[in-house]
Amino acid sequence: MAKSLTSILSQIERLQKEAAAIQSEIVTRIRKDIAKYGLTADQLFSAAGGVKQARAKPGTRNTKVAKPPKYGDSAGNTWGGMGKRPQWIRQALAAGKALEDFLIVKSTPSTPSNAKAPKAVAPRKGKAKPAVAAKPAAKSRAAAKPIPPRKSRTKAAEASAQA
Repeated sequence: MAKSLTSILSQIERLQKEAAAIQSEIVTRIRKDIAKYGLTADQLFSAAGGVKQARAKPGTRNTKVAKPPKYGDSAGNTWGGMGKRPQWIRQALAAGKALEDFLIVKSTPSTPSNAKAPKAVAPRKGKAKPAVAAKPAAKSRAAAKPIPPRKSRTKAAEASAQA
């Protein structure tokens, strides 16, 4: 059942041609669908891409939250302000610019549309409760047994106490 090297190489070549033909067929079909549905590269290759991402399992936390960039320049470079400064910021700072020149100004309304108004608190009826409950009164020492005086532990202390 041993095959010769030439037959194996010819089989590899035939399979590679077949794979290339299938791949070109798929690419042309995808290009037609892109033109048909009017899709853009951003829609196809962005992180969200209009496709729902898989939800995390219940009980797990997604600790990484995408933060908007804090610094940017006219060339479209952005930086979130965390970690090592990117090369474009370092070059601009070396050229004499200030970091504040690159701050991205956020235009936010004074009250976001999705923010809830604070609830009004109704006054309480009746007496106000004390913040801390009073401790019960301590037992008087008069009712307890009297404590005998301490005995000295050294003979020298005993001799001086008797004298």
